[in-house]
Amino acid sequence: MIYIMDERRKEERRILYIPLCSDVTIGSIHQQEVLCGSMEACIKDISIHGLRCISPLRFPINSNFILRFQTRIMDNVINLDGNIAWRKNDPQAPGIYEYGIQLHHDEFSSAMFTKLFNDMGIWLKSSSFVPGCRFCTKETCPLYPSKHKIEHH
Repeated sequence: MIYIMDERRKEERRILYIPLCSDVTIGSIHQQEVLCGSMEACIKDISIHGLRCISPLRFPINSNFILRFQTRIMDNVINLDGNIAWRKNDPQAPGIYEYGIQLHHDEFSSAMFTKLFNDMGIWLKSSSFVPGCRFCTKETCPLYPSKHKIEHH
């Protein structure tokens, strides 16, 4: 797979040939915390300030609607909060949506995530495998192997 840098991108992205499996839940709506269940989403690529994922859930595109992703990167459980920047559906995979998420970090989570992101980049230069991550597998993730080929817009 060849990846061409989109001019709109502000920063380097880590393309994950095996997606990270993540629990996604609604974190807040209009700054009011929401308590609800979670569902799995596959993170296909990630940067310091954003991620691209797929999910069977159809979320609204609204800056007041914050999603929370929880995954494991290099043996660290990490929570990533962000709002949906865009959504696409794939006519060949009805009921699966692809999202572009703009991440929001506080000072502590930003420093921690930046270090993990940089360490992950070192591993990805020589391998598609990063140790200690929660990668999607056929046994654990209902969305993997993905039959849909939604690409960058």
